[in-house]
Amino acid sequence: MKTDIEYKNNILYVKAPCVLVGNKTNKFESLVIPLILNLNAKYVTVNLKDVDLIDKKGVNSLIKLSTIVNRNKGKLVLCELNEYVKQYFKNTDVFDYCFKSKDFNSSIEVFKI
Repeated sequence: MKTDIEYKNNILYVKAPCVLVGNKTNKFESLVIPLILNLNAKYVTVNLKDVDLIDKKGVNSLIKLSTIVNRNKGKLVLCELNEYVKQYFKNTDVFDYCFKSKDFNSSIEVFKI
C-alpha cells in the first residue's frame, strides 16, 4: 500500500492508495491522522485518482479525517475522483463532510487561501 504525502504552503496533500477497504483503511489512517494532528492541519486534499476499490470503511475513514480537520476549523477536499469512486460515492453521505474539487490546484479555491 503506497500513500504519497506532501505538505507545502500550509496544505497537506495526500494521494490515497489503490485500495481503501477493511483493515487497509487502518494503515491509511495511521499514516495520515498523526500528520494532521502534529501539523494542526487546516487544509487537507486527498487525491482519489488511483483508488480501484473502496468500501464503507474507506468512506468512513475519509469522514473521520474530515472530522479531525474540522476541529482545526479547516476543510478536507477530495479531488480527482475516478469513475469508480464517483459511482460508489453516489450512495454515501461523504460530501456532507468533505468538499470536492477537480484537482489539487482547484482545491486551493475551496480553501480560499
